Amino acid sequence: MLEAAWEPLVRALAGRPFDREAFAALAPDQAAAPGVFRALTDRQLIVPDGTDEREGLRAAFADRPESSGQAPAGTSAGSWPVTHYGLPPRLTSSAAADGGPGEPVRVLLIGGCVTQFTEEPLHALGRELGLDVRTEHLWPGPSAELARAVARSRPDVTVYQPGVQPFLTALFDGAHTLGDEERARTLALMKSALTVAVRALADALDGSLGLVHNFGPPALSPFGRFDFAEEFGLRRVVAELNAHVDRCVRRYPHLMVVDEERLVARHGAPALFDDLVFPFGHHGGSVDPLDERPHQLPALGRALAGEYLACLRAHRSAGRIKLVVTDLDGTLWPGIAADEGFGWLDSDATSRWVHVGLHQALSVLKSRGVLLATSSKGDAHATLGVWEEAGSRLLLTPDDFVLHRITWEAKSAAIADICARLGFAPEQVLFLDDNPVERAEVAAALPGLHIAGGPVHGFRELLLSHPALEGGRRTWEAARRTETTRAMLRREELAADVDRDAFLRSLGVEVRVARAAEEHLDRVAELFNRTNQFTTTAWRTTPEELRRVLAEPGTRLYTAHVSDRFADYGMTGACLVRGGEVTAFALSCRVIGLDVAVPFLVAAVRDGAGGDPALLAGLVGRTAFTDRNTPARELFPNAGFTEDGDGGRHVLTDPGRLPDLSTLPVGVVLGTAADQGIPRAEDGQQRTKALIRREPACEQ
Repeated sequence: MLEAAWEPLVRALAGRPFDREAFAALAPDQAAAPGVFRALTDRQLIVPDGTDEREGLRAAFADRPESSGQAPAGTSAGSWPVTHYGLPPRLTSSAAADGGPGEPVRVLLIGGCVTQFTEEPLHALGRELGLDVRTEHLWPGPSAELARAVARSRPDVTVYQPGVQPFLTALFDGAHTLGDEERARTLALMKSALTVAVRALADALDGSLGLVHNFGPPALSPFGRFDFAEEFGLRRVVAELNAHVDRCVRRYPHLMVVDEERLVARHGAPALFDDLVFPFGHHGGSVDPLDERPHQLPALGRALAGEYLACLRAHRSAGRIKLVVTDLDGTLWPGIAADEGFGWLDSDATSRWVHVGLHQALSVLKSRGVLLATSSKGDAHATLGVWEEAGSRLLLTPDDFVLHRITWEAKSAAIADICARLGFAPEQVLFLDDNPVERAEVAAALPGLHIAGGPVHGFRELLLSHPALEGGRRTWEAARRTETTRAMLRREELAADVDRDAFLRSLGVEVRVARAAEEHLDRVAELFNRTNQFTTTAWRTTPEELRRVLAEPGTRLYTAHVSDRFADYGMTGACLVRGGEVTAFALSCRVIGLDVAVPFLVAAVRDGAGGDPALLAGLVGRTAFTDRNTPARELFPNAGFTEDGDGGRHVLTDPGRLPDLSTLPVGVVLGTAADQGIPRAEDGQQRTKALIRREPACEQ
């Protein structure tokens, strides 16, 4: 619905041809005209001249599942409504003028009316996030129709909602009429149908993101307060269905779960769903019982739209925050620790639990691989001393943070120094501080830095729910990122006044190089997607794409597992050799300072030649220059490649120019994908012998 001021324009142009200029000339708000024109076009209220609108409607309904006489299991042809649900939003001039189109995002919604009611919230929230969201809705249908729809739409994200009324009615609405055995049998059939549907979705998407709804528990049960007494009460049915959805989705790296159960826990079932008024199996959004139109109140649509876009952002690692810098006094704890100590831990005050909750949230982020640092006004010796004395009474100790800047300098200067030492841009950092003056000073000095607003008690929710702080499925490397980063910083301090080669030898650096196996593809994709500094081409990929690439003849993918006497850094490097070219090379910033890039590259390409150096002649290495990959630009020249033109292309014209690994201060061990755990040798010569001995074992 448009504001009343636009009515004369609509009446003047309805039913006759016009162009953008004519539309703008009649618009009551020139700044909003392009946005309103785009919004009306998106909703097909403005169509190209000559469009057969009736034929368009017929074609749209011809694609519906009941048109073919086919329907998903448990439903009958013709069971789908012919209404497109959703109440029209009010499009205001101010909303339309908020900016031009953002990054295009195509969303394919497969489900019932619940998903249709997310379309307008998706458009609105997308505009707030700088996204130009386009939606298409399909009712659930056969697998072949799903594959055709995905191929036609090429969505960035596909939502699948299995909890439609025909699917749920048999068990949800009829539970009280069935015995335990029949309920168990029906539940098993529902699980089987979910397995088939999720597999079909995963296959159809071919690596693009898919979101699968689970089932929000109803506010009521047909068994009332005695649901516990039933072998298959409704609570158990919902729990088993949701556990089964988890198991099905977990198999596919490009699928995620839209957790209706978590939304119910957060917002309340009566606020989201309609089973206080409608049958259990309807499973629609909450309603106004006095409104006779097919409708739902906006809470569920908004919550789901937010989840869809948050899942997309988390899956893409878009705008990922890698470091949280927190103030101490008044933020991480109440009061001034150096003066007052930690007596507050002995109280049962609300503020105690607020700060303990913040500690826990930061500890969770640390386990996800987000780094923590402090920037606080005060005396470092006094503050850290009393903090260390508190010991295990606090969830977080000073050692849980990679850097501390407790000084009397401006916090913006301290945070800038932390960013420089860790190699992070301000856009990758979140700052927590209870003092709005400090927040304003940092915001003015460091544009782009994320700054948490509001009171301290709101920080925990932000930290545990923001998609930029979710790094995907947890990995061993992520859980150890704090320890390995602290080891990197200790290395840098030791290296300041020491001969470089002697220093590296003293560290006992070892690179274990192996062909990547299936179980490594998630981590390899993570390395390629998240590495911004030591990356030759900034290539972004998925595990599915890596599988397809590895099926090509002559393609090899290598991983590097790096360790030294300070830490085991895990799998921190990936190198893809494809069609006679090193097409992608990525190395974690935590091991850049160990000079392992050249040894890794040399070991990988030599293995690919099968011990025949002549086969390496003509190997190409390419570097695509970005604003952040300066550390990677000398990789190929340092490895003996010759520059070929000014486009970042390098060629290995003489394989004899590859460095002799036995002369490097870094040890290299070559193993199979299944056996990277060769015992660490004591010096470079012994490690090179291990390399030569294991080369044949690398053949797959």
